Amino acid sequence: MRVTGGRYRGRLLKTSPGLQARPTADKTRQAIFNILMKDVENKMVLDLFAGSGSLGIEALSRGAESALFVESGRPQVHVIRENLTMLGLDAEVIERDCRSACRYLAKVGRKFDLIFADPPYREYAPLQIVDLVTHYDLLAPGGFLIIEHKSRQETATEKMAVLKQRRFGQTEVTFYGSKEN
Repeated sequence: MRVTGGRYRGRLLKTSPGLQARPTADKTRQAIFNILMKDVENKMVLDLFAGSGSLGIEALSRGAESALFVESGRPQVHVIRENLTMLGLDAEVIERDCRSACRYLAKVGRKFDLIFADPPYREYAPLQIVDLVTHYDLLAPGGFLIIEHKSRQETATEKMAVLKQRRFGQTEVTFYGSKEN
């Protein structure tokens, strides 16, 4: 797996062995960032279910101001830290499950311009992620929530506007924005 653009383009990223994490494919990640274009520069990024950290690292490579990585699996947390060290990046990594991390981030008043979520498909549906992000009010005004999920899942909600959807085989990526956008 490689960084697909920006300052660290072409650099290899480590992934954790086994099937505990399903990294976002390079092609999918590149498509996500092609859609975002300049909406990454100087942004505060949250990478939920970070796995190897590829989405947050890609954002940092493309000019994001900061990235916070949330991952509950200890092997994946170790890999994220290795990838950050290898690239000389300084970023916060939180080893917690998604709900606990969202609760904590709300408690300390954190908001993010870009929130990436690539949850285990069997454990979280896209609307569950929307509910968490809106309940804990983690998205900054004008921000985007980007969720990678299994194709053909329900994505329409009253809580956020669906801005774009792209399908990559069995995977779909849905871009959400606040209803005020």
